[in-house]
Amino acid sequence: MTKKMIPQTRKLTVVAACAFLAACGGGGGGGGGSEGRFQVINFKYPGGNTLLNGPTTLTATATSGLPVSFRSGTTTTCTVADNKVTLLAAGECLVIASQPGGAGSDGTKWAAADDTSQLFNVLKHAQVLAFTPPDYVLSTTTKSISLSATSDAGLPATFSSDTPTICSISGSTLQFLAKGSCAVSAKQAGNESYKETTTQRFIAVDPLVVADGFAPGGGRGSMNNLKTKQGGGVTANPWDSALNAGWEWCDASAGDWCYSKVSTDGATLDSALHIRDTVFTGGWHYGFNRIDIFAPGLNGFNSSGDTVGGLQVTTEKALGFTLGLNTDLYASSKPIVVHLDLGKRNNGCNVTLSTLVWAPLSGLISYAVPLSNFAVTEACGLPGVTVASLDNDVRKLPNPYDSNGTPVNDADFKAALDKMATSRASAATLLQSSNVVRTRFWLMDPNVDRKTGGIFASDLTVKGAITIQ
Repeated sequence: MTKKMIPQTRKLTVVAACAFLAACGGGGGGGGGSEGRFQVINFKYPGGNTLLNGPTTLTATATSGLPVSFRSGTTTTCTVADNKVTLLAAGECLVIASQPGGAGSDGTKWAAADDTSQLFNVLKHAQVLAFTPPDYVLSTTTKSISLSATSDAGLPATFSSDTPTICSISGSTLQFLAKGSCAVSAKQAGNESYKETTTQRFIAVDPLVVADGFAPGGGRGSMNNLKTKQGGGVTANPWDSALNAGWEWCDASAGDWCYSKVSTDGATLDSALHIRDTVFTGGWHYGFNRIDIFAPGLNGFNSSGDTVGGLQVTTEKALGFTLGLNTDLYASSKPIVVHLDLGKRNNGCNVTLSTLVWAPLSGLISYAVPLSNFAVTEACGLPGVTVASLDNDVRKLPNPYDSNGTPVNDADFKAALDKMATSRASAATLLQSSNVVRTRFWLMDPNVDRKTGGIFASDLTVKGAITIQ
């Protein structure tokens, strides 16, 4: 970081702008001589605010107990009035703390302290870009759509296609060219106050539809009587051993610690697991939160043979859905296991394909998970099928994102997938020879490391269409 040189009569101590650097100090140039006793200024790091968020209160104390004053050394990026710094523009802000010396409350004479400063980066304000194109389109009725996106900064957005063979963009018009997953991005380039942001969404063109919304329902405890709008059965099952509410089944007797809820418009299903920290008494502890969604018209598996119906994969390449994790759950770095349960049955069980999904950010995120990511984790004894371990292979897939949602570890994720190449090849074969009966979103360990208001909240939210595209 470049140090700023400020003309002055006394020595200036500059502290590098590091988020972990919380204080700095300087001492009186007189060193306790004829000017008075030596004193030090302790100046708390004031960085971390962004443009447009209002002033930040400055905090500094002198060992003399005398008042400390502040001034800006970079008035084009920040100004100081009394004990508050106001950010004006992106760049570096230098704030200087001074104590000129004098007599203390007990009459002690103090020398002037060395000026002390904090140097930090002024960051642009983040903006939220609301972009909600349809989850899917059918080419028999829709050839193009008009896109719109709204920034909370009131700034205009531009659009681009990330899959030009499937869909193309002209201005704000999105044209569909072929069957598949259309990835489209809305971008707001930012300005002097707001930083750039991009939001990507996936639109399935002529997909297989697992579900597109839910029938009204929900309530306390686990629910197994919910339905999709396509008539598929839905089970929402949040559970935790701390509540002693029965193995893999929560009930209403423990209060509102687990419940499910369908939004008024039927677009969203929430499966909530809220546990007060007072119930954790130590010892063995486990929990999960999972949502099972059956294909249209199906409510379960055939117990005596293969399940007919369901969705038959032919040229489809990805599973598309919008899934949300609450803030604490995301901060605890908890991934979601996604299962595709097939109609193929053997030895009293159904074949299961699995993969792991890491959320790049909290809140609702649109995904298009390649079907090639799925590995066989339950073969039910079928010959010639290579099985991967759910716990030791699939759940060990590393997080490809950093804390800002940037894909920085993508190579590690792909390398871990490659270790399951044979099992993934078996999964691809089974997808072509069987049918998808159930999709499961499974948070296998929802116990979070952070809590809000004494509550450990581990909520899963499914919104909009679930498609195989």
